[in-house]
Amino acid sequence: MAVGTVSTRILTDIANAIRQQNGGTALYKPRQMAAAVAALDGTKAGTPGVEPYMTLESGVLPESVFSDIADAIRAQNGLSVTYAPGDMAQAILDLVWDTGIKIRAMLLTDGTLEFNYRDGRSSDLGTIAQCWEVDPAGYTSDSARPWHAERAQVRRVVFDSDFSGAGMTNFAYWFHSMQSMVEVVGFEELSGATDMSWAFTSCPSLETIWATSFDASAITSATYPFNGCPRLVGQTGYVPTNTAGKTALSFGASGVLTNPANDRRTWAWAHLYAGGALEITGTAVPDATREVLATGRVCTNAHYQLGSAMPWYDERASLRTCEFKADLAVTVTSMDYWFYSNTTLTGVTGWANVRGLQSLRFCFNGCTGLAALDLCGLDPSSLKDLFYAFGSCTNLVTILADATWALPSSGVSGMYTFYNCTRLVGGNGTAYSSSAAGYARMVIDRAGQAGYLTGV
Repeated sequence: MAVGTVSTRILTDIANAIRQQNGGTALYKPRQMAAAVAALDGTKAGTPGVEPYMTLESGVLPESVFSDIADAIRAQNGLSVTYAPGDMAQAILDLVWDTGIKIRAMLLTDGTLEFNYRDGRSSDLGTIAQCWEVDPAGYTSDSARPWHAERAQVRRVVFDSDFSGAGMTNFAYWFHSMQSMVEVVGFEELSGATDMSWAFTSCPSLETIWATSFDASAITSATYPFNGCPRLVGQTGYVPTNTAGKTALSFGASGVLTNPANDRRTWAWAHLYAGGALEITGTAVPDATREVLATGRVCTNAHYQLGSAMPWYDERASLRTCEFKADLAVTVTSMDYWFYSNTTLTGVTGWANVRGLQSLRFCFNGCTGLAALDLCGLDPSSLKDLFYAFGSCTNLVTILADATWALPSSGVSGMYTFYNCTRLVGGNGTAYSSSAAGYARMVIDRAGQAGYLTGV
């Protein structure tokens, strides 16, 4: 595609502006100019050359020549200005280089927000779209951050290995409301932090904070740093509550951090298709022949705290059925909150493909669309936590299970497993009773054994 007739004076002005900035005498073809702008770093080789205007006064060029030059200018100045060809020479002359050792935040073109501490503006990871100097004192609100207006573009955050040299300690509000951020890399560079208050508040897509180590001993303030992070999972499956604080900035059973060398999380993929069919599978890519309403991964050993952690949450009103597929190779330890208040869910199949299930905490709570649930194929021998598993399933009448169904002889807990399941009846006629709503009734209803399950 061409931009039409262009004055050669524009190209001469751009080339002269480049030479003015680098102190060189090189001649540039139009397609070489973007690279020459990108190479500018504030240093000059000598006395700049100045070329006169050409005799040829106009010509036709591809649009990409000028769009590439504009991209290079924006990468240098960190602005989002749209440049017409005639504006570019002055924009190049206006470039002022960010030099000296500073803490910098750089938004790259791929959505990475990179932080480093070095002499001059540079990235180890990609092309810089915008760059900001970071205040060493930190920020007192999310809107005070210079990258606040671009927060929706951030897909991941990376701290380079030189960042810790800055001695930065106040990280309050740094990642607040980064709705699309999925991971943080290099969190060990924040060791020695003193303030982590509201650091990750309202980051609903955040799954992982990677760190090889972390020293939280200096932290004196950590007010709700993970409020609104329903998908964040630590290396052993820990999911923080909205009120979790300093102690969660750790590894292990009560920590949100994940060491890449010790990641014990397991994942499955969820694809919700038009018509309401949800599939839990080992295949990351959904069926291209079907309309996809929602897709994403779910940690199968995470003890989620909210239904909003599920990839299909925003489309939950469309959910009708769920199938656990045969290619589900990972152990599904926990299904906490998976279908919480999914009022349109009518059935679940493929239970034979679910292995090692331990927890159904709040799994079907509030699923008022369930009239019957077929658990046939599910091995109950690992079940431990049935807390409110079927709470408020007010239309649930029948739960089918294999005739051999048997809970473990010890270690099972779960008050109000069947809370307010007022229509539920076991296969031998045992009707729901509010005084018998705990896990003890999660058995086959038969002579001598009152339960709410129906054996088949």
